[in-house]
Amino acid sequence: MHSIQYSLPSCRLHLLGQGAEDGDNSAITEVKQLTLELEDHVRLTGSQLHLEALVQTLLPYARHIISGQAREFTSANGMVTITPFHRGHRLRFQKDDGSQGNHDVQLDDGELANMVRCLDAAILDPRLQVDITAPPMQGLRERELRNRLPLGRRLAAPVGGLVLTMALVGLGFLIPVPERFRVTDPTDSEAQQEGDAAVELIEEQSLPIELNAETINPEEGAATPGPSTPPNPSPEP
Repeated sequence: MHSIQYSLPSCRLHLLGQGAEDGDNSAITEVKQLTLELEDHVRLTGSQLHLEALVQTLLPYARHIISGQAREFTSANGMVTITPFHRGHRLRFQKDDGSQGNHDVQLDDGELANMVRCLDAAILDPRLQVDITAPPMQGLRERELRNRLPLGRRLAAPVGGLVLTMALVGLGFLIPVPERFRVTDPTDSEAQQEGDAAVELIEEQSLPIELNAETINPEEGAATPGPSTPPNPSPEP
């Protein structure tokens, strides 16, 4: 049996397995036991299936954490599940002792980062000759890309436009509207004035003019005596 160990201040990953008979004595071709210790108070044990499940869940989960879109990840075999929990992370690790249930482990950001670093070191280690590869890089989904912006910044543009529109409409009601007026054509105005002058001239010619109690006939141009007013009789003495 051969063993490989990856140690960090708060995380230690120990792999025990079978190596090639005619190869390097430090190489492992099949993992028989996995031991994961966190801060000397959590100790998880499993098999090669557990190692594959950790790689399938923790690595893409860490990528989403960096992108600000943390969500739950579950391995294909269902042995490992990790999900955001309050300000940390919740790791559910299936027990390897044959009993039902899972180990429920609360992780902070530092413990999660150390676990990911240990898994990266195991994948890149030439001594671990096991077909375990990191899942392919996948971009964020469209909904996750939209959710990267905070809700306040996403609502700032439509709310600001609505407020500005309402303000402009309110100002439009406050500003008095000038009365409508019609601009007349100068030619029409001159023609109207000439017509009015002609009507006044005709009316003046048709009306008789009284002057010194005599009526002047406009057609003949001669004055005709008008009716005389009888003198007032003088009173008798």
